[in-house]
Formats: sequence, structure tokens, C-alpha cells
Amino acid sequence: MIIYTSNEEKQMVKNEKVFYKDLEVENLLIKVYADEVRQEMIGFGGALTEASAYTFSKMSREKQETLMELYFGERGNNYNFCRLHIQSCDFSLKNSAYVSDETDTELRSFSLEQDEIYVIPYVKEALKKNPEIQFLGSPWSPPAFMKSNKQMNQGGKLIEEYYERWAEIITKYIEEYKRYGIDVTRVSIQNEPKATQVWDSCVFTAEEEKNFACNYLKKVFVKHGLDYVKINIWDHNKERVYDRAVATISGKEASECIDGVAFHWYSGDHFEALQLVRDKFPEKELIFSEGCAEFSLYRNARQLTVAEKYAHDMIGNLNSGMNAYLDWNVILDSKGGPNHVGNFCDAPVMCDIEKDEIELKLSYYYIGHFSRFIKKGAIRVVVSRFTDQLETAGFLNPEGEKVIVVLNKTDNAHKFKLCDQDNLCDLEIQPHSIITAIY
Repeated sequence: MIIYTSNEEKQMVKNEKVFYKDLEVENLLIKVYADEVRQEMIGFGGALTEASAYTFSKMSREKQETLMELYFGERGNNYNFCRLHIQSCDFSLKNSAYVSDETDTELRSFSLEQDEIYVIPYVKEALKKNPEIQFLGSPWSPPAFMKSNKQMNQGGKLIEEYYERWAEIITKYIEEYKRYGIDVTRVSIQNEPKATQVWDSCVFTAEEEKNFACNYLKKVFVKHGLDYVKINIWDHNKERVYDRAVATISGKEASECIDGVAFHWYSGDHFEALQLVRDKFPEKELIFSEGCAEFSLYRNARQLTVAEKYAHDMIGNLNSGMNAYLDWNVILDSKGGPNHVGNFCDAPVMCDIEKDEIELKLSYYYIGHFSRFIKKGAIRVVVSRFTDQLETAGFLNPEGEKVIVVLNKTDNAHKFKLCDQDNLCDLEIQPHSIITAIY
């Protein structure tokens, strides 16, 4: 068995351990039930925003190659699932829309001009490193002329007379990106549809999301031969994820056209709410689509605090039925941007574009304890633990190897015995550490 360990002092330190047989041990067990299988994993990754793409473009070619290896290389975090913003978001250089002419009902003026500067070249570089990356596209706002407040920022609603045209724009976005070799196979209806933000935002009720998904977006996808593109709802925090899923997916038509529920972490754990969604809709995908350490809350926090927040949330979500994990910006500049409304935040990899230097945060390694070892198509297996001082999740990879992640957020070291059937292995996890065991 191979063990990888990370904490503040060391990262991804590799050791080997051996199993032995013992039928009598009862205490200190972390027990793997490999026959008790749960959800299948889609993948791990983050968001390739314009802010990340711009920052990448300002680094030297040598550092660009390092950044690609860090995230998409087999020796790095091995990301295989990424999020893209449809039109602009807060981590864009400015508000931008693919169509700005209100009279253009045939979308003749549709343009990816802004995306072509930084985002598309950046995504293509990632695909060179890993051609198997899957993509989720999320809109932050329709064009300003389609909205009740006539601007892309400050919330507002999509006026219903523009539902079909907005669906056509999203469809054309997918078609045009595909021409660049970027295959967007999933979309969400709207990023944070309950929030009126000072940046790009738009409000949808559950009924409006259902109406747009079933009566417009899905039908336009089918018309254009994109019926394979999966539609996700909500794309917002977990405290209302169950309520929203029930309200939106209710009914045969909605169940048939809605493929999954995306969610964020900004309102806290709410793992029980996520489990309710998994129990109520066992056939739907559950995709964590965004989380970050906002500078408004975490600017002065220890890197350990942020890293443990990531690992705790990932384990809780995974044990509650999550199929895929998407971090927010994969890289940012040293100021936590660029961001066109000053909504700066941390990223696992930060770049000083003036000095051409890369800083790896501890969160990068903590995420890697999952993304490096849990493969696409892995199945979660049930793991029981002897104490609430440790958090753990387990997986069975397609090729048969097992992956067990254990997090210790306490000030004390903990000895335990990893138990799989009659096979035991004596392990110890140091204070404030994370380990991944592969066997």
C-alpha cells in the first residue's frame, strides 16, 4: 500500500505500508466496505476563467508549461473536468456579451471576440496537456438588452420574450466552441440564480428555471443536434439545494430534461441537504461547481485553514453523493484577480506576473489528495470510522485499486488501523494532516 501525506511542513510525501491479517481487532478501525458501492465519479477540476487565462498569458513560456503540468499533467493534480463561464463573469476583465444588438433575431452578430483573446487559447493549452478534459459551461448573465434592469450586473431577470433567443445564444456558444476543439457537454441554467450581485448576475425562480430548461433550452439543443448536452439547475449554495431541486425537477417533463444539480459552498456544510437530493433523485448528477476563499473573509487566514476547509467540504460532499468537484479560479494574480468589480479571492495557485513567480498554496496539495488518485469512473465505497476526530472517504477505481482519504483537523496525532475485510494496516496521521492510501 502506498501512503501520501501532506501538512504545513511537508506535501505529498510518499511511504509504503503492508497489510496483515487479524480477525480479532475491534478498536481504532477505519473500515472499508468495498462491496457497498455508491455514486460514480465524473472528475475533479476548476474554472478556466478569463482572469485565470489573462494571468496565464502574462507568465513566461517556461512558467506557462509549469502551470499546465501542475494542473493537467499526470505528475500534477491531474484535472479532467473544468468549468467555463458563458459570456462574462466577475472574474472577467469587463462585462461582455456574445450578442449586443437587440434587433439581431438571427444572431448574425454573434461573436466570441472577447473569449478569443485569452480564454480559448488557454483552454486549448489545457487540452494539449489532457485531451480528455470535460467542460461545464455556466452563464452569469444574458445580454443587457434581454434583462429587466437593462444591465448585466445587479441581478435583474431574463425577460420571457427573450427565452428562446438566449437559448439559441447558449447553443451557438457550444457550437462555436466545438469548432475550436472545446466540447462543452454540460451547462447550468444560471450561476447563483437567487443572488443579486454587483457583478454579472440574473435571478431565476425554480419555476423559471424549469420553464427555461424544458420549454426552451432543451428544445433548442435537440433542434441543433445537441441533445447530448446535459442540463444542470441551481448552481448555488447548499442550504436550499434540496428545496430547489424538488421545486425544479418535479414532474415527468422536468425529470427527463434536467440531468443534474450544481451547488456551491458559501453558506456552509449542509451535507444532509445534499444527501436528501441524492436520495430523492438517485439518477441525477450532483456537481460541486464553485468554492473559493474570498479575500473579504480569508485574506489573513492561515493556508492550513483554507486547505482544511477544502478537504472537509470535499469529503462531506463526496459522502453525501457528489459526482464531480470543480474549484473556482485555477490560478489568479498576486492581488487575487483580475476582477472587474474588485471581488478578489484566493486560488490554490497564485502568480506574480511582475516577477514571473508561482506560489503553490497548501490547498493545491489538499485538493490533489483527491484529484490525483480518484479516477474518472471511480465508485465511492462506504467507509466507517471509530472517531469523529477523523474524516474519511473511500473509492474503487475502474482498474480495481482502492483509494482512501483521511483528514485530521485536530491538534493531536491519531493512530488507526485501516481495515479491508480481514486485512489490517497500522497507520498514524499527524496533527492537521491529510493522507491518501492507495492499494
